[in-house]
This record gives sequence, C-alpha cells and structure tokens, in this order.
Amino acid sequence: MQRYFFDYVGQGKPEYDYIGQVLSTPQMAYEHAELIALDLAVMSEDWIGWLISVRTEMGREIFSLPVESSCLAAA
Repeated sequence: MQRYFFDYVGQGKPEYDYIGQVLSTPQMAYEHAELIALDLAVMSEDWIGWLISVRTEMGREIFSLPVESSCLAAA
C-alpha cells in the first residue's frame, strides 16, 4: 500500500492534496485520478484544461491526467 496525492494544476495557483489516498497499486491511483477529472468536468467547465497530477509520498510525479470536456457532462 502506498499513499498517492492528487493535485489540481491549472491556471493560477495549484490546489495541493496534503492528505492523499492509500491505494494498493499505481493502476488504482490512475483510476482514481480519472474519476476526479471526470467529476471536475461534470461540475463546471471552469476546470477544463486543468491537470490532475498524481505524486508519491516522496513527491515524485508519476503521471498527470487532463480534465477534458466529456459527453457525460452534457447528460
């Protein structure tokens, strides 16, 4: 188990995750980041273009996912 942090990076000041989530695999962290990106896209178009940056406890970024407009956001 490892703690992953999910930062919101975009225009202006980034929103840092200081608590994180304990997950078993990097794949689970990726899936969690996908859900965050989708939730943000559905909540408001203001988030479009931001990134969800996922980092380890040591502060190393392992990947980032864009918040993109989604056909689900229109539903």
